[in-house]
Amino acid sequence: MTPTAVLFLFFQATQGSTPVKGIVSDPSGRPVEGAQVACGTETHSTDTTGAFEMSKPCEATVTKPGFAPAKVMVIVPDAVSVDRMFVTLALAPTSERVVVTATGAPLTLEEAGVAATVFTSADFSAPHAPFVEDLLRDVPGLNIVQTGQSGAVTTLFVRGGNSDTSLVLLDGVPITEPGGSIDFGHLTTAGLDRMEIIRGPESALFGAEASSGVIQLFTKRGNSESDTPHGSATYERGNFSTDHWSGSVDGGLAKRLDYALTADQFRSTGEFPNDAHRVTSGTANLGFKLTDHTQLRAVFREFDAYTGDPGQVAYGLVDYLANERVRDSTVSVRLDDQRGRRFVQHVLFGYHRYRDISMDPSTQTDDVAAILRTVPGPTYPYTYLVALANPNIQTAPPGTFFLDSPYEFFPFTSLELTARENVSYQGTLTHPHGALVFGYEFERQAGVISLTNVARYDNGFFVNEQYSLTSRISVTAGARVQQSSTFGTEFTPRAAVSFRLPTDTYLRVSAARGIHEPELIDNFAKESFYVGNPNLKPETTDSFEVGLSREWFGRRVRTEASYFRNSYKDLIEFDFSQNPSTWVNIDKSWARGLELSGSAKLASFVSLRAAYTKLYTRVVNDSDPTQIGLPLVRRPRNSGSISIELAPKRWTFAAGARFVGERQESDFVFFAINRNPGYNFVFADASWKATKNLMPFVRVNNLLNANYQEVLGYQALSRNGAMGMRITW
Repeated sequence: MTPTAVLFLFFQATQGSTPVKGIVSDPSGRPVEGAQVACGTETHSTDTTGAFEMSKPCEATVTKPGFAPAKVMVIVPDAVSVDRMFVTLALAPTSERVVVTATGAPLTLEEAGVAATVFTSADFSAPHAPFVEDLLRDVPGLNIVQTGQSGAVTTLFVRGGNSDTSLVLLDGVPITEPGGSIDFGHLTTAGLDRMEIIRGPESALFGAEASSGVIQLFTKRGNSESDTPHGSATYERGNFSTDHWSGSVDGGLAKRLDYALTADQFRSTGEFPNDAHRVTSGTANLGFKLTDHTQLRAVFREFDAYTGDPGQVAYGLVDYLANERVRDSTVSVRLDDQRGRRFVQHVLFGYHRYRDISMDPSTQTDDVAAILRTVPGPTYPYTYLVALANPNIQTAPPGTFFLDSPYEFFPFTSLELTARENVSYQGTLTHPHGALVFGYEFERQAGVISLTNVARYDNGFFVNEQYSLTSRISVTAGARVQQSSTFGTEFTPRAAVSFRLPTDTYLRVSAARGIHEPELIDNFAKESFYVGNPNLKPETTDSFEVGLSREWFGRRVRTEASYFRNSYKDLIEFDFSQNPSTWVNIDKSWARGLELSGSAKLASFVSLRAAYTKLYTRVVNDSDPTQIGLPLVRRPRNSGSISIELAPKRWTFAAGARFVGERQESDFVFFAINRNPGYNFVFADASWKATKNLMPFVRVNNLLNANYQEVLGYQALSRNGAMGMRITW
């Protein structure tokens, strides 16, 4: 007889049939409503306070979607002053139903009152693509734009916002440039365990860079209970001389220390001259339990990248010498502490440094020509590229016209060097109806602008309350007071109400304000022809959203629809009319759209996913009057994706397609084209578990060899594939 069975019989004999009460909570101490406590034929659900009652002591299984199942001995507590037992559910390691980023504490997607997407560790490993941007392309409301091929500048537009209005965090540390965007072209999935994407303004928690959304990356952790190291090694080889290797090891020591280490390199010569890309990264995550309730954790991640920049090869322009070298480093130290069952707190120190050296010694001059076509549009003429032409033959078919444009390459060298240092405190106080999150953050943002060291300082005080009014109504409300040494003090609120309707249907309504602070160069530039503006205000986003989600057929199918309306004002624009030129708050625009997504478990090993976005945008005010009334550039009206995955016990096969519709564009060669045609992208991958530790795999991208440009003139990669092997132990 097992020790558990002996212990169970002992408790049954000593406690008889005395009813047993208990409370189920999450890792932060918040009560978990709707958890199933099962003991034999007896099953009960926890109420809004997380409470349950069993008729007698037993060995019970506690389950709740998004949490890891727990087996516990349900017994009458020994202490006279305690009338019930407590059960803590850990988050499921592969949970796609719980988010932390939205409110600062673990919440289910339905309770959080946000539009969110979660990727787990299975999404980051082979045979899936090795870059974060590949995953983001399948998220509704997000539009990834890459200026060419592997390693080229890759930007993100969330719900129509500008590419510099989404905050990216690594284990709580901002890794975007101060007031600017992030280049996803070098961001690999190596060493990552989880990614949460929140669509919509989150300045109420995260301050002056989360006006469109937040993406938080979580690095992989080891297991302090495992003294045996575990690891993996992956190598793949593809066309265009592409190599990718990755290795990791994780484990624990003395039941107090946990570690996870990862090294990774991707390199490719590319499809065109001067098209090489190499990125080498390393990640380390170390944790140490000081006590049962206090833990210290340190994270380090760095990558070094080289990228050749052949330029607008789709226009016949090839730059043979331009290149970019990037070094990106992130360090964090975090202390987590639990005081009693209802209060947890943490202190975080973070540091991020970014260095980008771009150079081009080219002095060549090319003459390019094209056949263009202009057709009437709903509100303005649409001009398309038909084909490139011979500059010496200036003829065009009927309905088109010829345009010649000499293009000159100018030599240059540029250095971009920025650093962020931040210290933050957060406390979470749970209560029977929810949790109160509050905290403070200080940040120093520094850089080299116009060959001068500059810095500015931000202070932020935030509070967020999640409260369950009834078992069917949950309210989330929060605000942040942001004080900056450059733009002064701003107040950013957010509120959401979630309703649990009958038949597993949830309705959410939310409103929020987001702000986006200027880039360092906007404030501090000092050049002969342009200067910074120290009086710039932050850009402002006012957002309203309604969302509806439902689960069908015993939770085998989940669908979600979200409607949003964003208004942007005080947008920062470079003003050429002044001498010297500078940046001003002048632009206004809006975006509204509908997001649809769904997932289905068609069979035990067959799953289907789909997403679609309908987006409308408009320029309301601009320093260039000709832009007023036009759609925002590089935001497609229609976009979406669909994929199917088969995953029996020993093999997997996945195939899918993405479509991006026609969109407004800027043309800096012919200065005439304003429309970029839509395109379709088809992909497939497969793997086979040959043994317990050995898995070969194959992946093919752009399967139909589509010819397209995400940015005019910058040719996307043609059909490409890779084969590889993954070894685990």
